[in-house]
Amino acid sequence: MAIDAFRGTTPLFLPERFFVGRLEGWAVLESLVGGLLRRATIVGHGELDADTDTVLFIETYTFDDGHSDTLHWTIRKGEEGKYTGLENRLEGDAIGEQAGCAFHWKYTRDTPQGGGKSFKLNFDDWFYGIDERACIVRGRAGRVGIPFATAHVTYRKL
Repeated sequence: MAIDAFRGTTPLFLPERFFVGRLEGWAVLESLVGGLLRRATIVGHGELDADTDTVLFIETYTFDDGHSDTLHWTIRKGEEGKYTGLENRLEGDAIGEQAGCAFHWKYTRDTPQGGGKSFKLNFDDWFYGIDERACIVRGRAGRVGIPFATAHVTYRKL
């Protein structure tokens, strides 16, 4: 699906607004055939640097097996709905685009797993604004470009 399909939809989902302040969330990760792989709770906090139009967003996923993963995002707004993101475990930059109620975000990250392992995973995430306090994310995770799981994530601003 192309981001242009969401032009004119509401509410407007802008990462530089939504990810500022305190957030909580929940996630389930399913295999491509629909079996539950993992569950997680999420806590996050973001601050806007208005001079650079940059959001510093920290989020921690705590998984049902007890391990956690903290991401330290730097999200920068570019021209015409384009975004770039940096995070200390990324390969290259995260690339995003926004239109109307949607935000599409793709990146590759060395992602910690339980037991001290980590895997380089490709993420392809679609954020959909529900209202000014909630969004739902449908994401795909894969390795070497081959998807193996779907994530369903809900964020709520506190």
